Amino acid sequence: MSELVLPFDAYKTTPEQRAVLGNAHNQLVVQCMRKQGITIDPPAEDAAAIAAVDPGNSRRYGVADIEAAKIYGYHLARPPSPDTTGAWAGKLPKPARHRLYGTAADRGCLDRATLTLDKGSAKADWPWLSLQDSLTLEQAAKDPSVTAAAKRWETCMGQAGHSYPAPEAAIADGRWDLDKPTVTEEEKQTATADTMCKWSSGLVVAWFSADAELQRAVVRDNADRFAALRDNLKQRVARASALLAEHEGGQVR
Repeated sequence: MSELVLPFDAYKTTPEQRAVLGNAHNQLVVQCMRKQGITIDPPAEDAAAIAAVDPGNSRRYGVADIEAAKIYGYHLARPPSPDTTGAWAGKLPKPARHRLYGTAADRGCLDRATLTLDKGSAKADWPWLSLQDSLTLEQAAKDPSVTAAAKRWETCMGQAGHSYPAPEAAIADGRWDLDKPTVTEEEKQTATADTMCKWSSGLVVAWFSADAELQRAVVRDNADRFAALRDNLKQRVARASALLAEHEGGQVR
């Protein structure tokens, strides 16, 4: 589903950037904890592993990959990205966790590391981008071309023997337990029909087109905000890369 590239994607971190930022953050946390007499060894972030669990926009409009639906049904083809910090931090003794997470009055090493990486970077409103990302998806769903395609999807599903008023109802069917790994044949068949109907009805194309048009307008109308986002990310990645280079060179203590 690599063809589903949206305007906002240019401002989001790539797997490679996430690995650099994650590893630099980990290194800063290790140093911070060491100063307090605590030794930790967080696992390294790997760009390939991050990419492997990143669905991109392939699920933005519901299931849309026919081959994946045949195998995984409505389940994610790739597992969700793990909470890497929680995975190793949860095993630490309580005093160490206290130093790691801190309190409202005394920042922990996780927050301090984030502040160090952000230091000197352009101010940028990332929560705003996340909000706009959600809003364009919701607003695009109301576009006449999308609602018309959704009706064609409903008809297509009915002809395939599946009665659902909307794609959201199909994936939310109580017969599929998406919290468990088991994927039934019925789920696979339904998801495959759902995906095929999404393409034959033009739903994916219409929704993506409306979504992309809305995002282009947001970028156009908020040039300063997006410039700040781009600068902030560029500066943080540069700072993270420099910190990692110093550590590899044995200069970081």
